[in-house]
Amino acid sequence: MTIINDFVIDDNAFFIADSHFKANDTQLLEYFANLPQGKQIILMGDIFHLLIGEIHASCINNMQLIQQIAKLTYTNQVIIIEGNHDFGLSNVWKRYCDYNVKNLKIYPHRMQPLIIKGKKNTLYILAHGDLWINTNYGIYRNIINNPCILFIFRLLDKLSYGIIYKAIAMRINQKLIAEFSFFRTDSPYFMSKRIAKYMSHIIHKLINMGFATEHTQFCIIEGHYHLGGYISEKNITYNALQSCYFHKEYLTFKQDNSIIEVVYGTR
Repeated sequence: MTIINDFVIDDNAFFIADSHFKANDTQLLEYFANLPQGKQIILMGDIFHLLIGEIHASCINNMQLIQQIAKLTYTNQVIIIEGNHDFGLSNVWKRYCDYNVKNLKIYPHRMQPLIIKGKKNTLYILAHGDLWINTNYGIYRNIINNPCILFIFRLLDKLSYGIIYKAIAMRINQKLIAEFSFFRTDSPYFMSKRIAKYMSHIIHKLINMGFATEHTQFCIIEGHYHLGGYISEKNITYNALQSCYFHKEYLTFKQDNSIIEVVYGTR
């Protein structure tokens, strides 16, 4: 958990989650190229299908979208929340692109969820979404984000001339990317369970710290599950973002009701 003071969520900010970019995905590149100038763009993780920032071969394989995001920083503020398919990104744009440093912020898994103050006694809680899944997954997540492990990845990539990465990428690319509809009968139950996780791990802590009260309005926003829907329970609204891999629509945020909405399709 990290309390964020270096940016606020703009009215009508755009959220993009789980686009799972693969090389030469021209439709997704066009989607990013058509994002309106001046909008705050919040990338909620798994924007790339496999981008390990410390591996040169991985960066080269994803260079089309890396450069597109760099270009966006000259017209938009871009917030990147790392996912489980794209991590170790802190130095990617420094190494490979010219970009506007002031307009790019990157938040790794260890900092998530992000806690951001909003208007009218509201707190926003942002994360990719793969938090508190189970103990084994938590251990795996900590291992792959460890700086020593990332250094080993980089060394192996260099010694193998990218062959190891290409073998891993090929295997991951063969796996099915699943869409989970908000209209599944178990979706409300699942989202209610996610609210319970945030209450026990985050919201109660914020109240005990004095950073929030029982009357604070909490707005949780996360991707990862490819759902595309929301529920509200008392003073908590939970937004499960849809996957941009399946739906090339722009999702904007209305602060008045703390709900993510589809505003218009691909231009």
